[in-house]
Amino acid sequence: MENVINTERVKLARESRGLSQSALSKKMKTASQVLLSKIEKGISNLTPEVLDELSQVLNYPKSFFYKNDELVPLKHFYFRKNLGTSQTKLKSLEAEINIINSNINELLDSIEIQNSIPYSNLEEFKNSPKILASRIKEFLNLPRGPIKDIVNLVEKLGIIIVYHNFNTDIKIDGVSLIGNNGVPIMIINKKIPDSRKSFTIAHELGHIIMHFKYGIITEDRDVEKEANEFASNLLMPNEDIKGDLFNLNSEKLFDLKRYWKVSAQAILYKSKDLGVLTPDQHRRWVTKFNYNGWRVKEPNEFNLTEPKLTQELIRIHLEELEYTKNDISELFGLSETELDQYYFNNYSSIKHYSSFKNNVIKLKLSV
Repeated sequence: MENVINTERVKLARESRGLSQSALSKKMKTASQVLLSKIEKGISNLTPEVLDELSQVLNYPKSFFYKNDELVPLKHFYFRKNLGTSQTKLKSLEAEINIINSNINELLDSIEIQNSIPYSNLEEFKNSPKILASRIKEFLNLPRGPIKDIVNLVEKLGIIIVYHNFNTDIKIDGVSLIGNNGVPIMIINKKIPDSRKSFTIAHELGHIIMHFKYGIITEDRDVEKEANEFASNLLMPNEDIKGDLFNLNSEKLFDLKRYWKVSAQAILYKSKDLGVLTPDQHRRWVTKFNYNGWRVKEPNEFNLTEPKLTQELIRIHLEELEYTKNDISELFGLSETELDQYYFNNYSSIKHYSSFKNNVIKLKLSV
């Protein structure tokens, strides 16, 4: 643990709990809003007494406030969903993402992730995400037809996927960023159905491949539309799926959902885009989905495989680096209860995920 308190972590802890300085000060006896403001700006020192109370009120171990990871601003993230909402909730979301980024960074101090991500400049593919998606499938030697396991595919590229229950009520499906260590991270809303997760993971993969390595994206480009088009054509290539889309009825639609490993709504959008459904026919399907409650909960849901890469990083710390659960709690600066919520309760097992070959994950050699 570092000897110097990082006052930026005070603000991070506060915002992660959805509190303003004023709201936090009302919960404290040792610090006014004036003092909290000066502490967060680095003008006043954080005394042991104030640190003790901050730790209790915000429910973070003291180790949380000594971390020195660089914070990533909200504008550097890519989201799948409209984020039109209050600044307080956006700050809370930004704080959660930065905490996960910090946790992954701590794990990667001892473990190396080697990636084989085919970063691409869209301009070299006629600015067509469809063409790029086709080339990516060729690059990855994927067969025609559906992608059977999008989670495994993405993790084998060296991209970390975290399923997370966001604390805010912002309707977000997923977010992607390049972590402080240079490893791409996808944070996917655990609460959404797996059929929606599938498209979201492909969407975020599109952001990582197209938008993370080539500087500033010009304002005339719609990066969300590009990521949607990439995901649609990666998961449902036009030439492979079009023949399946004629004469759709409910039974056929939901059978196709399970076969193509995407939501029925994604299939309907694809049908409209390919001209198999007219706009009027598509609107009738939307009305039917609304009437039956299928926009929220579709029939014929399927299960994706669980992300394993983060769990393998934790397993290596527990089993090979001889960390205890309490050690990881201190490493992350999270209480054991919150550690469970973030990582240990997200998966069926924390142990024995040894499915990653040495070209993806390996211990760093000490020097």
